Amino acid sequence: MKKSLLIGLTLAASVLFAGVANAQSTRTCTAQSPCVLRMATVAPPNTPWSQQMESLKDRIESESGGRIAVRIFPGSSDGENSLARQCKDGTIEAVGVSTAAIATLVPALSVFELPYLFETAEQADRVIDRYLFPDIERILGENGYQLYIFSENGFRNFATNNGRPIRQPSDLRGVQMRAQESWLHEAMYRALGGSFTTIPVTEVSTALSTGRVQGFDNTPLFAQAAGWHNFVNTWTVSNHIYQPAVVVYNKAWYDSLPEDLRTLLVSNREQETRSGRRLIRRMTPLLLQNLTASGINVVELTEAERAVFRDATRGVYSDFRRRVPEGARLLDIIERRR
Repeated sequence: MKKSLLIGLTLAASVLFAGVANAQSTRTCTAQSPCVLRMATVAPPNTPWSQQMESLKDRIESESGGRIAVRIFPGSSDGENSLARQCKDGTIEAVGVSTAAIATLVPALSVFELPYLFETAEQADRVIDRYLFPDIERILGENGYQLYIFSENGFRNFATNNGRPIRQPSDLRGVQMRAQESWLHEAMYRALGGSFTTIPVTEVSTALSTGRVQGFDNTPLFAQAAGWHNFVNTWTVSNHIYQPAVVVYNKAWYDSLPEDLRTLLVSNREQETRSGRRLIRRMTPLLLQNLTASGINVVELTEAERAVFRDATRGVYSDFRRRVPEGARLLDIIERRR
């Protein structure tokens, strides 16, 4: 009986090790039979995000000698949270999404959804690139993703269709706002005394057109790319959340590639990061002008007005530290280095 048990354990171990070896085996990628890299984003075509993905496609296909075939899927109707999940599960190999979407599966990254975390884009660049990147790459790797680069959605602003800009927290009372699907966004609205409904990106236009919500907060770029600005008449440049975005690969797929292709897929990081941010930032002034030209009342908060919002939302930081210990460590780095 002992001999039978030993044989059984030996066979089980053989099967286990064979499975591990198979899982770690290297893919064969050739120009005749390329490995396919599908990249998706909710950003519509002809936006900086889709432009950068098209540029990545050209470079990766060229520098791999055709051993990687890239397929781009802009304007995905699945929603960011779904795309983040599909990438982690391996249904799709890469996505460009906000850190808020990744945070639904990797809570530490919700640190970036804290209101008034960064005062300027340049401050965010310095802290993310110099001090946070290695930790975030490690955290993402432990959760099924390979980080490529940071980009951004930019600073979020308030927009409403009731004819009144949001100049103080009390202006949010009685206005049903669309909130992104994030407990931190919900916590921010509660701290400001506002009403909100969490709605996926794909349902916002309908919610605005039917009156289910009377406003939202997002970046000028995304709001106009998605057509949300067509449903509002006031725009408040509140800059209350700086929202980065990331391009990530499914880690299991990435790890299965030959070493030279893995190196290629994480190459040129600094240039791609600068390029993506530059494409978005140089459009922002033009986008605000477009809002004004379309008849929307655009108001920029003074520093004193922003300070009132900042003070009202400080309690959200305490909630975050309690609920997301690993994110609290990232917050410590940010607060030391910004």
